[in-house]
This record gives sequence, structure tokens and C-alpha cells, in this order.
Amino acid sequence: MKRAIKMSANDTVATALVDIRKGDDADLYTSENIPIGKIAALQEIPFGNKIALYDIDAGERIIKYGAVIGECTHRIRKGELVHVHNVKSLAVDIPPSFKKEIMRQMNIDVREGRLR
Repeated sequence: MKRAIKMSANDTVATALVDIRKGDDADLYTSENIPIGKIAALQEIPFGNKIALYDIDAGERIIKYGAVIGECTHRIRKGELVHVHNVKSLAVDIPPSFKKEIMRQMNIDVREGRLR
């Protein structure tokens, strides 16, 4: 079973509790383990990573655990991976080369929307 957890009512992302493959429907749960719906993955969402619960436009804040964790750098569609390639940290300025290396080490090819 594919599952993701939404930690707070106003979160814009959920966290994958297992690897979610592109095209999978994942069941969404609250932090109290209450089912709240489903979401279709448009890209691979590796375990522990974030999936967009809504379309998020550039400049909008990303909310997880009810707190702002970053700013969207370019449009993220509902069901896409939310990570360093499309979110700017408000705490740390991560150089582009580091972002590329993070994605490479995670075996994520966001152009293809799937794990390598």
C-alpha cells in the first residue's frame, strides 16, 4: 500500500511513507492516522520525501508541520516531488551544483519524473 502523511491541516506537502512510483495513487493520512484521501504521483516520490498536495506557484511558501520550510522556485504541480530542485530554503543558500549532486545521489531524474 502506498501511503503519505500530512502532518498539519495547512500543509502544502505530505511525506511519503514508502517509495511511491510515478503513476501510483497514494493514500493520504493525518498525523493521527486518519485517512483523508488519495493523491496521484506525477513523479517518483522516494520514501521520506515530499509530494505536493496542491499546485504551488513560484514564490509561494512550502508548508510542512504547519511551518514554512521554503519557497517554491518554479511551479510545482499537485503530485510532483518537492525537493531542492524546486524549493529555495529560507535558512540556507544551497548552491546549484550541490542541488544537482543531491538529486544525483538520490537517483532522481526530475526531467523524467522517475528514479534512475
